[in-house]
Amino acid sequence: MHNVECLEVGMVTQIGKAQVNEPEVGREYVRGFDSNSWLLFTEDQAEDRPVVVRIDSIDGDVCHCTVTRKLS
Repeated sequence: MHNVECLEVGMVTQIGKAQVNEPEVGREYVRGFDSNSWLLFTEDQAEDRPVVVRIDSIDGDVCHCTVTRKLS
């Protein structure tokens, strides 16, 4: 995974499948406060999380993602 602070909307990145809480293709995830896990994104979440990613595909232990929103 790239440094989340450097990611911009439209960029692609990868996340370890073990870091995503119930990964599902097509769903959006936001980085958890512990900075190692990703949680399902909902519109009412705090604005202090840096980026939101959408899982485009899952290949083995890797989730291939696209950054869909930059919140802060």
